[in-house]
Amino acid sequence: MKKIISLAVASAFAAPVMAADVSVSGSLKYNYISSDAATTADKISTDDNAVTIGATQELNDGLSISGKFTIVDDTTSGTEHQGTSLKLSGPFGALSVGDNSGAMDATGDWTDKSPVFGGFDGDGGDHALLLELPAFNGLSVKASMSPSGDNYVNNEAAGDLNGDEEGRSAQAASVTYTAGDFSVYYGTEEFGRNVAEDTKAKSYGVKYSAGPLYVAYEAGEAENSAGSSSYSAWGAGDDVEYKGFAVTYAMGDITVGAEQQQTKEKAETATALEKIEDETVLFVSYQLGDGVTVYAANRSSDSDYAASVAAQAEQSAVGIKFAF
Repeated sequence: MKKIISLAVASAFAAPVMAADVSVSGSLKYNYISSDAATTADKISTDDNAVTIGATQELNDGLSISGKFTIVDDTTSGTEHQGTSLKLSGPFGALSVGDNSGAMDATGDWTDKSPVFGGFDGDGGDHALLLELPAFNGLSVKASMSPSGDNYVNNEAAGDLNGDEEGRSAQAASVTYTAGDFSVYYGTEEFGRNVAEDTKAKSYGVKYSAGPLYVAYEAGEAENSAGSSSYSAWGAGDDVEYKGFAVTYAMGDITVGAEQQQTKEKAETATALEKIEDETVLFVSYQLGDGVTVYAANRSSDSDYAASVAAQAEQSAVGIKFAF
Protein backbone atom coordinates (compact mmCIF):
# COMPACT_ATOMS: atom_id res chain seq x y z
CA MET A 1 0.00 0.00 0.00
CA LYS A 2 2.85 2.43 0.86
CA LYS A 3 4.43 1.80 -2.54
CA ILE A 4 1.14 2.49 -4.32
CA ILE A 5 0.63 5.73 -2.39
CA SER A 6 4.21 6.83 -3.06
CA LEU A 7 3.82 6.11 -6.77
CA ALA A 8 0.55 8.07 -6.91
CA VAL A 9 2.12 11.07 -5.17
CA ALA A 10 5.18 10.99 -7.42
CA SER A 11 2.98 10.76 -10.54
CA ALA A 12 0.91 13.74 -9.40
CA PHE A 13 4.02 15.90 -9.17
CA ALA A 14 5.67 14.54 -12.33
CA ALA A 15 2.66 14.83 -14.64
CA PRO A 16 2.81 18.62 -15.18
CA VAL A 17 6.51 18.40 -16.02
CA MET A 18 6.08 15.50 -18.42
CA ALA A 19 3.23 17.29 -20.22
CA ALA A 20 5.50 20.14 -21.33
CA ASP A 21 7.79 19.94 -24.35
CA VAL A 22 11.26 20.42 -22.83
CA SER A 23 14.39 21.19 -24.87
CA VAL A 24 18.06 21.94 -24.26
CA SER A 25 20.08 24.07 -26.68
CA GLY A 26 23.14 26.27 -26.69
CA SER A 27 26.38 27.23 -28.38
CA LEU A 28 30.13 27.38 -27.74
CA LYS A 29 32.40 29.79 -29.60
CA TYR A 30 36.14 30.54 -29.41
CA ASN A 31 38.28 33.00 -31.36
CA TYR A 32 42.03 33.40 -31.77
CA ILE A 33 42.56 37.13 -32.28
CA SER A 34 45.78 38.86 -33.31
CA SER A 35 46.21 42.64 -33.25
CA ASP A 36 48.83 45.15 -34.34
CA ALA A 37 47.98 47.58 -31.53
CA ALA A 38 50.98 48.16 -29.28
CA THR A 39 48.95 47.72 -26.08
CA THR A 40 46.94 44.69 -27.24
CA ALA A 41 48.47 41.20 -27.28
CA ASP A 42 47.21 38.18 -29.20
CA LYS A 43 44.53 36.28 -27.31
CA ILE A 44 41.93 33.53 -27.34
CA SER A 45 38.48 34.87 -26.50
CA THR A 46 34.94 33.60 -26.21
CA ASP A 47 31.65 35.32 -26.91
CA ASP A 48 28.51 34.38 -24.98
CA ASN A 49 28.94 30.63 -24.54
CA ALA A 50 25.42 29.67 -23.51
CA VAL A 51 23.13 26.81 -22.51
CA THR A 52 19.35 27.30 -22.65
CA ILE A 53 16.69 25.07 -21.10
CA GLY A 54 13.29 25.70 -22.68
CA ALA A 55 9.77 24.37 -22.15
CA THR A 56 6.49 24.84 -24.02
CA GLN A 57 2.99 23.90 -22.94
CA GLU A 58 -0.28 24.17 -24.88
CA LEU A 59 -3.16 25.71 -22.89
CA ASN A 60 -6.90 26.17 -23.48
CA ASP A 61 -8.53 28.71 -25.83
CA GLY A 62 -5.62 28.76 -28.29
CA LEU A 63 -3.11 29.89 -25.68
CA SER A 64 0.36 28.49 -25.06
CA ILE A 65 3.09 29.25 -22.56
CA SER A 66 6.82 28.88 -23.01
CA GLY A 67 9.80 29.64 -20.83
CA LYS A 68 13.55 29.60 -21.15
CA PHE A 69 16.40 29.78 -18.68
CA THR A 70 19.76 30.73 -20.15
CA ILE A 71 23.17 30.57 -18.50
CA VAL A 72 25.91 32.53 -20.29
CA ASP A 73 29.67 32.46 -19.75
CA ASP A 74 31.93 34.95 -21.52
CA THR A 75 35.22 36.75 -20.98
CA THR A 76 33.75 40.15 -20.13
CA SER A 77 31.22 39.56 -17.35
CA GLY A 78 31.62 35.96 -16.20
CA THR A 79 28.71 33.58 -15.71
CA GLU A 80 25.27 35.17 -15.56
CA HIS A 81 21.70 34.85 -16.75
CA GLN A 82 20.77 36.39 -20.09
CA GLY A 83 17.48 36.13 -21.94
CA THR A 84 15.70 34.19 -19.19
CA SER A 85 11.98 34.84 -19.66
CA LEU A 86 8.41 33.55 -19.72
CA LYS A 87 6.14 34.04 -22.78
CA LEU A 88 2.35 33.75 -23.09
CA SER A 89 1.18 33.41 -26.70
CA GLY A 90 -2.28 33.42 -28.26
CA PRO A 91 -4.58 35.19 -30.73
CA PHE A 92 -3.52 38.53 -29.21
CA GLY A 93 0.14 37.92 -30.10
CA ALA A 94 2.76 37.24 -27.42
CA LEU A 95 3.63 38.82 -24.08
CA SER A 96 7.04 38.10 -22.54
CA VAL A 97 8.25 38.97 -19.05
CA GLY A 98 11.83 38.67 -17.77
CA ASP A 99 15.04 39.53 -19.61
CA ASN A 100 13.86 40.33 -23.14
CA SER A 101 15.35 42.14 -26.09
CA GLY A 102 13.54 45.48 -26.19
CA ALA A 103 11.29 46.33 -29.14
CA MET A 104 14.10 48.09 -31.00
CA ASP A 105 16.70 45.44 -30.14
CA ALA A 106 14.35 42.62 -31.21
CA THR A 107 13.74 44.28 -34.58
CA GLY A 108 16.98 45.57 -36.10
CA ASP A 109 20.68 44.65 -36.02
CA TRP A 110 20.44 43.54 -39.67
CA THR A 111 24.03 44.59 -40.44
CA ASP A 112 25.62 42.48 -37.69
CA LYS A 113 26.64 39.60 -39.98
CA SER A 114 30.32 38.92 -39.28
CA PRO A 115 30.92 35.97 -36.92
CA VAL A 116 33.49 38.10 -35.04
CA PHE A 117 34.10 41.88 -34.76
CA GLY A 118 31.59 44.38 -36.12
CA GLY A 119 28.08 44.91 -34.82
CA PHE A 120 25.56 47.77 -35.11
CA ASP A 121 25.68 49.86 -31.91
CA GLY A 122 22.28 51.52 -32.38
CA ASP A 123 20.24 48.40 -31.70
CA GLY A 124 18.67 49.22 -28.33
CA GLY A 125 18.69 47.47 -24.96
CA ASP A 126 16.95 44.78 -22.92
CA HIS A 127 13.55 45.42 -21.31
CA ALA A 128 11.45 43.60 -18.71
CA LEU A 129 8.19 43.39 -20.73
CA LEU A 130 7.83 42.76 -24.48
CA LEU A 131 4.54 42.70 -26.42
CA GLU A 132 4.51 41.32 -29.98
CA LEU A 133 1.29 41.86 -31.94
CA PRO A 134 0.16 39.33 -34.57
CA ALA A 135 1.74 39.88 -37.98
CA PHE A 136 -0.70 41.19 -40.59
CA ASN A 137 -0.02 41.46 -44.33
CA GLY A 138 3.74 41.60 -43.81
CA LEU A 139 3.50 44.14 -40.97
CA SER A 140 4.69 43.35 -37.43
CA VAL A 141 4.62 45.65 -34.40
CA LYS A 142 6.44 45.34 -31.07
CA ALA A 143 6.36 47.39 -27.86
CA SER A 144 8.42 47.01 -24.69
CA MET A 145 9.05 48.69 -21.35
CA SER A 146 10.79 48.44 -17.99
CA PRO A 147 9.32 50.03 -14.85
CA SER A 148 11.50 52.23 -12.67
CA GLY A 149 12.24 49.60 -10.04
CA ASP A 150 15.02 47.01 -9.81
CA ASN A 151 14.02 44.85 -12.80
CA TYR A 152 14.99 41.28 -13.57
CA VAL A 153 16.92 42.23 -16.69
CA ASN A 154 20.50 41.38 -17.60
CA ASN A 155 22.97 44.12 -16.67
CA GLU A 156 25.58 43.54 -19.37
CA ALA A 157 28.19 45.91 -17.96
CA ALA A 158 28.76 48.09 -14.94
CA GLY A 159 26.90 51.31 -15.46
CA ASP A 160 24.72 49.91 -18.23
CA LEU A 161 22.06 52.55 -18.90
CA ASN A 162 19.31 50.82 -20.86
CA GLY A 163 16.55 50.92 -18.28
CA ASP A 164 17.65 47.77 -16.47
CA GLU A 165 18.85 49.41 -13.25
CA GLU A 166 16.75 50.63 -10.36
CA GLY A 167 15.17 54.05 -10.92
CA ARG A 168 15.75 54.01 -14.68
CA SER A 169 12.59 53.21 -16.61
CA ALA A 170 12.54 52.47 -20.35
CA GLN A 171 10.10 52.12 -23.22
CA ALA A 172 10.45 51.26 -26.91
CA ALA A 173 8.37 50.51 -30.00
CA SER A 174 9.16 49.21 -33.47
CA VAL A 175 7.45 48.33 -36.73
CA THR A 176 8.71 46.02 -39.51
CA TYR A 177 7.25 45.57 -42.99
CA THR A 178 8.21 42.76 -45.37
CA ALA A 179 7.23 42.55 -49.04
CA GLY A 180 8.79 39.70 -50.96
CA ASP A 181 12.58 39.85 -50.69
CA PHE A 182 12.62 43.33 -49.12
CA SER A 183 12.12 44.34 -45.47
CA VAL A 184 12.22 47.71 -43.70
CA TYR A 185 12.00 48.65 -40.03
CA TYR A 186 11.81 51.68 -37.75
CA GLY A 187 12.25 51.71 -33.98
CA THR A 188 12.40 54.21 -31.12
CA GLU A 189 13.59 53.86 -27.54
CA GLU A 190 13.71 56.12 -24.48
CA PHE A 191 15.33 55.33 -21.15
CA GLY A 192 16.35 57.20 -18.04
CA ARG A 193 20.03 57.92 -17.56
CA ASN A 194 19.29 59.09 -14.04
CA VAL A 195 16.54 60.92 -12.18
CA ALA A 196 16.88 64.12 -14.23
CA GLU A 197 18.01 62.93 -17.69
CA ASP A 198 16.51 60.79 -20.44
CA THR A 199 18.13 59.35 -23.54
CA LYS A 200 16.08 59.22 -26.75
CA ALA A 201 17.18 56.93 -29.58
CA LYS A 202 15.88 55.77 -32.94
CA SER A 203 17.06 53.47 -35.69
CA TYR A 204 15.86 52.30 -39.09
CA GLY A 205 17.01 49.87 -41.75
CA VAL A 206 16.35 48.08 -45.01
CA LYS A 207 17.45 44.66 -46.23
CA TYR A 208 17.23 42.51 -49.34
CA SER A 209 17.57 38.75 -49.10
CA ALA A 210 17.09 36.46 -52.10
CA GLY A 211 18.84 33.19 -52.85
CA PRO A 212 22.53 33.44 -51.97
CA LEU A 213 22.62 37.27 -51.73
CA TYR A 214 21.97 39.36 -48.61
CA VAL A 215 22.34 43.17 -48.43
CA ALA A 216 21.39 45.44 -45.51
CA TYR A 217 21.76 49.06 -44.41
CA GLU A 218 20.98 50.61 -41.02
CA ALA A 219 21.23 54.03 -39.41
CA GLY A 220 20.33 55.53 -36.07
CA GLU A 221 20.99 58.22 -33.52
CA ALA A 222 20.82 58.81 -29.77
CA GLU A 223 20.25 62.19 -28.08
CA ASN A 224 21.73 62.80 -24.63
CA SER A 225 23.53 59.49 -25.01
CA ALA A 226 25.18 57.63 -22.17
CA GLY A 227 27.73 56.29 -24.62
CA SER A 228 28.44 52.57 -24.42
CA SER A 229 30.60 50.15 -22.51
CA SER A 230 33.20 50.42 -25.30
CA TYR A 231 33.53 54.20 -25.00
CA SER A 232 32.81 54.99 -21.36
CA ALA A 233 34.58 58.37 -21.62
CA TRP A 234 31.64 59.92 -23.48
CA GLY A 235 30.15 62.73 -21.44
CA ALA A 236 26.58 63.48 -20.48
CA GLY A 237 24.59 65.14 -23.23
CA ASP A 238 26.58 63.72 -26.13
CA ASP A 239 24.65 63.05 -29.36
CA VAL A 240 25.66 59.94 -31.28
CA GLU A 241 25.01 58.77 -34.85
CA TYR A 242 25.32 55.21 -36.13
CA LYS A 243 25.54 53.73 -39.63
CA GLY A 244 25.89 50.09 -40.70
CA PHE A 245 26.20 48.20 -43.99
CA ALA A 246 26.55 44.47 -44.66
CA VAL A 247 26.61 42.17 -47.67
CA THR A 248 26.99 38.38 -47.77
CA TYR A 249 27.00 35.78 -50.54
CA ALA A 250 26.52 32.06 -49.91
CA MET A 251 28.07 29.38 -52.11
CA GLY A 252 26.88 26.11 -50.64
CA ASP A 253 28.51 25.69 -47.24
CA ILE A 254 30.80 28.71 -47.78
CA THR A 255 29.68 32.28 -47.07
CA VAL A 256 31.76 35.36 -47.82
CA GLY A 257 30.85 38.83 -46.65
CA ALA A 258 31.76 42.36 -45.66
CA GLU A 259 30.48 44.60 -42.88
CA GLN A 260 31.06 48.28 -42.21
CA GLN A 261 30.07 50.08 -39.01
CA GLN A 262 30.48 53.76 -38.22
CA THR A 263 29.88 55.67 -34.99
CA LYS A 264 30.10 59.47 -34.69
CA GLU A 265 29.73 61.61 -31.58
CA LYS A 266 29.05 65.33 -31.05
CA ALA A 267 30.27 66.83 -27.77
CA GLU A 268 28.16 69.32 -25.85
CA THR A 269 30.41 72.23 -26.82
CA ALA A 270 31.06 71.18 -30.43
CA THR A 271 28.95 71.33 -33.53
CA ALA A 272 30.92 68.95 -35.74
CA LEU A 273 30.58 65.19 -35.50
CA GLU A 274 33.73 63.35 -34.42
CA LYS A 275 34.42 59.93 -35.86
CA ILE A 276 34.58 57.62 -32.87
CA GLU A 277 34.97 54.54 -35.02
CA ASP A 278 34.96 53.61 -38.69
CA GLU A 279 35.23 49.82 -38.88
CA THR A 280 35.41 47.49 -41.89
CA VAL A 281 35.31 43.69 -41.53
CA LEU A 282 35.91 41.12 -44.27
CA PHE A 283 35.03 37.52 -43.41
CA VAL A 284 34.49 34.00 -44.70
CA SER A 285 32.77 31.09 -42.94
CA TYR A 286 32.43 27.39 -43.70
CA GLN A 287 29.74 25.10 -42.30
CA LEU A 288 31.17 21.70 -41.42
CA GLY A 289 27.72 20.33 -40.61
CA ASP A 290 25.91 19.32 -37.41
CA GLY A 291 26.01 22.87 -36.06
CA VAL A 292 29.77 23.38 -36.49
CA THR A 293 31.09 26.48 -38.29
CA VAL A 294 34.67 27.65 -38.78
CA TYR A 295 35.50 31.17 -39.93
CA ALA A 296 38.16 33.81 -40.45
CA ALA A 297 37.89 37.61 -40.42
CA ASN A 298 39.99 40.74 -40.78
CA ARG A 299 39.08 44.03 -39.11
CA SER A 300 40.52 47.45 -39.97
CA SER A 301 39.37 50.65 -38.31
CA ASP A 302 40.11 54.31 -37.92
CA SER A 303 39.16 56.85 -35.29
CA ASP A 304 39.44 60.54 -34.40
CA TYR A 305 39.04 59.55 -30.76
CA ALA A 306 42.58 59.57 -29.37
CA ALA A 307 41.72 57.60 -26.21
CA SER A 308 40.41 54.64 -28.20
CA VAL A 309 43.51 52.62 -29.08
CA ALA A 310 41.55 49.50 -30.03
CA ALA A 311 39.47 51.48 -32.52
CA GLN A 312 42.63 52.20 -34.54
CA ALA A 313 43.85 48.60 -34.65
CA GLU A 314 44.24 46.14 -37.47
CA GLN A 315 42.98 42.78 -36.21
CA SER A 316 42.60 39.27 -37.60
CA ALA A 317 40.73 36.30 -36.17
CA VAL A 318 40.05 32.63 -36.78
CA GLY A 319 37.36 30.86 -34.82
CA ILE A 320 35.02 27.93 -34.39
CA LYS A 321 31.41 27.76 -33.23
CA PHE A 322 29.36 24.72 -32.20
CA ALA A 323 25.59 25.21 -31.90
CA PHE A 324 23.45 22.40 -30.49
